[in-house]
Amino acid sequence: MAGFLTSLVFMPSAWSWGPIGHRVAAKMTEDNLTTAALAAIHNLLGPETSLVDISTWADEQKEVPDAASWHYINIPIAESSYNRKYCRPEGCVVSKINEFRRTLQSPKAIKTEKQRALKFLIHFIADLHQPLHVGDTGSRGGNQIQVLFYGQGSNLHKVWDSQIIEHYSKNEHVWLWQLTGKASLEKKEQWSGGTPEDWATESLQSAKKAYCLPGQKTVMRSGSKLGDEYVVRAIPIIQAQLAKAGIRIAWTLNEIFQ
Repeated sequence: MAGFLTSLVFMPSAWSWGPIGHRVAAKMTEDNLTTAALAAIHNLLGPETSLVDISTWADEQKEVPDAASWHYINIPIAESSYNRKYCRPEGCVVSKINEFRRTLQSPKAIKTEKQRALKFLIHFIADLHQPLHVGDTGSRGGNQIQVLFYGQGSNLHKVWDSQIIEHYSKNEHVWLWQLTGKASLEKKEQWSGGTPEDWATESLQSAKKAYCLPGQKTVMRSGSKLGDEYVVRAIPIIQAQLAKAGIRIAWTLNEIFQ
């Protein structure tokens, strides 16, 4: 199994997804923007600022009231699909994506409001594709499930946020190469559409797998040991989710800035 993981990595040259995941999804977004959308974004941010530069901005806004709860929605994995009853009154990742999209489309919103909305929007669409930012087992998205990840103490949420990604490769070019390979023209067309509610339902299905050890159907317990077998199963899920995020951010911005 270790040899298989090594062959996977050898290729040409408490943050959701971690900076690597968000930056790579944002770069993929930029590569799929229309000329009109790219021009509008440059008008908002300035020509020297890229979506990659602002991709982790939302994780740094500690002073914004209730902002911490905007990054996720805790839907029990026993559910079959998104249900708005699980969105907290102060907002959740689904409601905030819809809200910030409306701000960007509003002719009444001033430039600073649209800049803020754009920064939150690109981050939250990526967050929505992190399975444990959607599916829950009463463990705060896996934060309360303590695990050993390659012998080191961690929790399941952190494992999915960043540790699997960093274990696989810390090279953003490797990740971008992999994600681009996942996004064929057919897949791009398939992923370009739907609603945040639809995307949440997809992530929920992935969360059902994330909470279980390979070959098991019950939620893993604290103390579980995660290594090659778990990571090999998780990597294709993460690649697909990040690729979808990049394409869907681009599709959303292309629709807004026609």
